[in-house]
Order: sequence, then structure tokens, then C-alpha cells
Amino acid sequence: MPLSHFFISKHRKVEYEINLVIQDITNIPLVSGSYFVKWRLRNATHSTGVTTKEPIKDHTVEWFSSVTTMAELVISKQHMLQPCELKLEIYQEVGGTGAAKQMGSLSINMSEYATSGSITRRYLLEECKFNSFIKLSIDMKQVTKVEEPFDVPPLTKPHRQTDISVMIANTAPEKTEDGSIAHSVSGSTSDRSLHHHGNGIPKSQSTISLPQYCRHKPLALPTDDPAPSDLVEQLFAPKSDIETTSC
Repeated sequence: MPLSHFFISKHRKVEYEINLVIQDITNIPLVSGSYFVKWRLRNATHSTGVTTKEPIKDHTVEWFSSVTTMAELVISKQHMLQPCELKLEIYQEVGGTGAAKQMGSLSINMSEYATSGSITRRYLLEECKFNSFIKLSIDMKQVTKVEEPFDVPPLTKPHRQTDISVMIANTAPEKTEDGSIAHSVSGSTSDRSLHHHGNGIPKSQSTISLPQYCRHKPLALPTDDPAPSDLVEQLFAPKSDIETTSC
């Protein structure tokens, strides 16, 4: 606790009981190693701690480590709760050597949760090479009453999470009704899948424009290939003349 904190008048201090649960981390694209979390909380009676070391399984590490402590939050002259930082640092230990490397970190302003009750959220790790998320449960209860009214800062908007298992499933090839594999459409024209429709004119599975369609790699046409002029006429023919739709 900083020395300046002791010179703040009592009517500007609010004491809270904080219950924190460090649940797990997901979306770790690794398959080995042990992981643990170091945490620090400003202006708290129990200000530092560390979780147990747990192994990774299915790109997830679970702790469910509980922390209960008291913390004093300060009301500013603008009647707003001043920041109270919770800092978490996630470490990876490989090979049982005892040498740990920091994988990521997270900073949370606990003042944002002063009136939120019990809340559970996932947070995107900072200073991390991966899009890994840590899951925390936070419950803050005001212990002391103050005569001076105050406001709390708004909750930071959480990041959207996409699990690694979902990403792998989305990139896997899908089978069509006839049992063949349909390849996903990519950004490059050469990777787009085409299929024949009706009279043998290839029809794009994507929503590419006609100029892009015409610049596509040479098409695999039937044995009796029509002349280029005939192909153009077929592409621009009215619906009544041919069964296929226009590009």
C-alpha cells in the first residue's frame, strides 16, 4: 500500500471484501507444460499470491483458485472511485526444470466491479503471442458505509472469444450430398471451387463478379468445347434460352 494512501481522509475511503476465483485459461495452442498465475492487488490486506502449477489439457489449463481479501478504494474529488489495479501474470514451465517463462498478463480495474455483484467473464490476455483467454469470477461487497455519494467507472467491454476447437472445425473440409469434398472458398481466385450446372457451364460457388469470373483459370469444358464466342453468348443469354443463372 503506497504511503500517500495513509494521508487520505477516512470519509474518502471505502472498504470492500473481494472474492476472486481464477478459473482457467483457454485457447492455448500448445500441448505440454505446466502453468501458474501470479497476482497482485493494490491497497489490499492480502496483496500478492500465486496459484498451483497445473498441466495443459485440450488447450486449456484449470486452477479454480480462490482468493478472499479486503481492499480500500478511494473516492476522488470528482466523486468517482479511483482505479484499484488487479495484475495477473501467467507463466509457463516446460520440462520440469523450474524455469518459467511469462506467457501473458492481464490488468483489471477493480473499481469497475464495485457495484456489479458476482460476475464471471473471460478476458483476452495482454502481452501474449496467442489469443488466449483467462476466466475470472469477481464478487465485491462494500463493507464500510460512507456519507459521500460516489460513482463507479463503467465496465470495460469484453473481447469476443473463438475457441481453437471451433476454428479447427470451421477449417475442416465438408462433404457434399454426393459424398465429394467441398473445399472452402478462399481469398484468391485460383482457390475458388467451381461446379458444373445444367448445360455444362461452370457456376461459381462464391459471389465473385463477372470480370473476376472471366479472369479465372481456364475452365474444364466438355469434350465438344464451344467456341469462345459461343461461350460468351451462353453467359449473357436470357434465362428463357438457358437453364443456368447469370454470374
